[in-house]
Amino acid sequence: MAPPARVPSGMPGFHASWYGQSGYMSLCMGTKATATVAFYNSGSRGWVTGRIGETAYLGTWMPEPGQDSASILGGDGTMGSPATGWPRYNRLAAQPSAYVGPNQIAWFQFQVVAPPVPGTFRVALRPLIEGAQWMEDFGVFWVVTVLNADGTPPVPIPQPSPSVTTTVLASYYGPGLYGNRTACGLTLTTTLQGVAHRTLPCGTLVHLKYGANEVTVPVVDRGPTILSREFDLTYATKLALGCPDLCTLSWIH
Repeated sequence: MAPPARVPSGMPGFHASWYGQSGYMSLCMGTKATATVAFYNSGSRGWVTGRIGETAYLGTWMPEPGQDSASILGGDGTMGSPATGWPRYNRLAAQPSAYVGPNQIAWFQFQVVAPPVPGTFRVALRPLIEGAQWMEDFGVFWVVTVLNADGTPPVPIPQPSPSVTTTVLASYYGPGLYGNRTACGLTLTTTLQGVAHRTLPCGTLVHLKYGANEVTVPVVDRGPTILSREFDLTYATKLALGCPDLCTLSWIH
């Protein structure tokens, strides 16, 4: 498998222009769908499959999930990404044909999966020449709205006026504890949505944001034991937010 590109700019002749609009789709929790994004080869050199320094891919980009980072919407099953058939956890798709010449359009396709919690999620994507350089166009997103279990769109969480946003440190917990009862009387599993907090009553809804991902989950346990951390996230909540094992979140309350 080709190594990821690490050169932010460089070789002349490779350029791409976004051809169309950012994609939007609504999915039920856990379902998969195929996304299609078109890019125009606006450079003077062709894109050639199988040649390092000449093959075009779509890579993950900033602001979310971050450059060359795993996304909750898809991947190859490594680095915490779901297995949706991407070439790599941080490569959404490879060029669709053996050769894409100057002034030609490439229609990249990739599968996404809806996270197991209602909300709106997105992945930023940008074309690159593997092993050589990132190309234009950045600022392109694929947005997935995950529907409620009854098929209705998620309702925006009403916030008190004015709302307060607090920046907090959160960690993830679970390994070695699965199957145990939480302090709130629930069974801790990999699919349990919720957070642990030291003082908030059990069942209190907590609205958290990480990048473009937002969730509202209940307090299900007591913790964390490390005083500098405000919340412990269950595994399912960590995945829904797309944050690493230790992350800085926005707590909207």
